Amino acid sequence: MAQFLKLILMVLAATVAFSQPSKAEQVPDLYSATWPVDSQSSALRTQAIKKSFEQTLIRVSGDRNVLRSPTVRDAVEDAEQYLRRYSYQKLSAAEQMIFEKPLLLKGTFDKSSILRLLKQASKPIWGEDRPSGIFWIAYETSGLRKIASDEVAFINAALNISAEKRGLPITMPLMDIEDQSALEVADVWGRFESPLERASQRYSRDYWVAGSLSRNSSQWQGSWLFTYQGRSERFSTVGRTSFEAINAAVNRVADSLSAKLAVVLSEHAQEIFISVENLRDFESFAGLQKYLNSLAMVKSASAVEVAGDTVLFKVESLTAPQNLIEAITLGNNLQRSNYGFEPIDSLRGDFHFIWETP
Repeated sequence: MAQFLKLILMVLAATVAFSQPSKAEQVPDLYSATWPVDSQSSALRTQAIKKSFEQTLIRVSGDRNVLRSPTVRDAVEDAEQYLRRYSYQKLSAAEQMIFEKPLLLKGTFDKSSILRLLKQASKPIWGEDRPSGIFWIAYETSGLRKIASDEVAFINAALNISAEKRGLPITMPLMDIEDQSALEVADVWGRFESPLERASQRYSRDYWVAGSLSRNSSQWQGSWLFTYQGRSERFSTVGRTSFEAINAAVNRVADSLSAKLAVVLSEHAQEIFISVENLRDFESFAGLQKYLNSLAMVKSASAVEVAGDTVLFKVESLTAPQNLIEAITLGNNLQRSNYGFEPIDSLRGDFHFIWETP
């Protein structure tokens, strides 16, 4: 196997595309965003392109304050210079209730130009691999409390629109017999951690959110519990509509995640060496190298040495080592190892991972 991997290093093998199974999910169309419009007129289109560009910058940076930067504001005025294509799509009935418009303009913008802009503005960048979450929402209707599934249109539409705006991969529970056996409405309404944690394990997500949603005479109110990596946050939201209350909750979750995972890239790269064990075939090697080079914070990643089924990679990182390691751990089938590893000294690297074949 060592000879096989050494051959790979010698020939600098051609690009091979492999999917990487991961705990997180890759956000599709991260460099796209939408904006509601009344028609396809040129005046409305120009404005909608600017607005969708603003939304894209928020999605990519993870920072709702990114538009305060003078550098970014100037770029928004020239949004069409960043535009690759646009299209229109009709809204569903539930979506029209939220947007009060019949159409959405979808703008797709140039990835490299956006990354360069955010770097110039010293704004954070949040990669395409992001933690996935499940939302348990108990709502009150006609005096009854229920747990929402994706069949509850007004909650499903609000949640998906809000998550799409921030680039969050989320899901709602099936609320089938298994879910109904695992949870009672009171568990979600009261946001009781133990039963929610057990029920969420079925969905293999990185975090879960539980909330109660109710309406009084003048507004909607939400009470929420967000749990990620063993830490919990409790907070409340309000809104004139259910969408506003849900949107505020999704923004709170996105802000919390991006504060941990989005990073400001440096102008100067630093070399970090990571060793990865259990790379037993070309597919694993190629998939790993492709993944490392796909990270926005990585200038380049290349294999430099092989011993058995372990490969030492030199990574030119544009961020601090800990930020890089957190990003690497999020995606792919890599597990961090801090013990029980005794390769030859040259392959120890700064950090060690074990490749887990799915």
